[in-house]
Amino acid sequence: MIAKFVDPPETMADLHERLGFVPLDRIGLIPPPGLATEEDVVRYQEGEPKRLFELVDGVLLEKTVGSRESFLAASIVGAIFIYLKGNNRGILTGADGMYRMMARNVRMPDVTFTPWRNLPERRMPKSAVWGVIPGLAVEVLSEDNTVQEMERKVLEYQKLGIEVIWIIDPDSETAKVHRLDGEVHQLTSLDSLTAESVLPGFSLSLAELFTEPTPPDEEIE
Repeated sequence: MIAKFVDPPETMADLHERLGFVPLDRIGLIPPPGLATEEDVVRYQEGEPKRLFELVDGVLLEKTVGSRESFLAASIVGAIFIYLKGNNRGILTGADGMYRMMARNVRMPDVTFTPWRNLPERRMPKSAVWGVIPGLAVEVLSEDNTVQEMERKVLEYQKLGIEVIWIIDPDSETAKVHRLDGEVHQLTSLDSLTAESVLPGFSLSLAELFTEPTPPDEEIE
């Protein structure tokens, strides 16, 4: 289904602003802006080569992730995965998990956790794009992400009803936590990531997250 423009932009400059002034090479033109659908998002994800596009107002917007951002997202997935082994509270997905927003947009948070209570019949959906409300969404900033793009993304997550949103900034080694009630907390290396409403008892220190891995003193065969 097409995520149609509610108020069609009059110029490419208007469209660029609506998308958050992202680099132009991230805006897909096939299908033309305004005509892209969920099916196009899935087709690119399952294609060869695989490409990750989000769907924003009927426009394909490429999701780009560098190696460091991927490492940080994987570290968060690993920490939550270990937590869930002893606390079976829901389903965890990574950077290519597709979620339907309001107005039929499709977003792919770098990490997403959905409680069982938010899943139909407490089962994992079979569809490629999930029409559920996650409890936690995590975005690890890349150099191509703009302030305006991320502000819009956070707003979409909140409109959907996502309780906790973590925005991880690798450059400053900080994080910003947005909660559904409007509270925003800026975290530093002295703080830890928590999400008590959906992951009670879980904690991941930013100092640990941003510690660069080092090899052992002796090589492991």
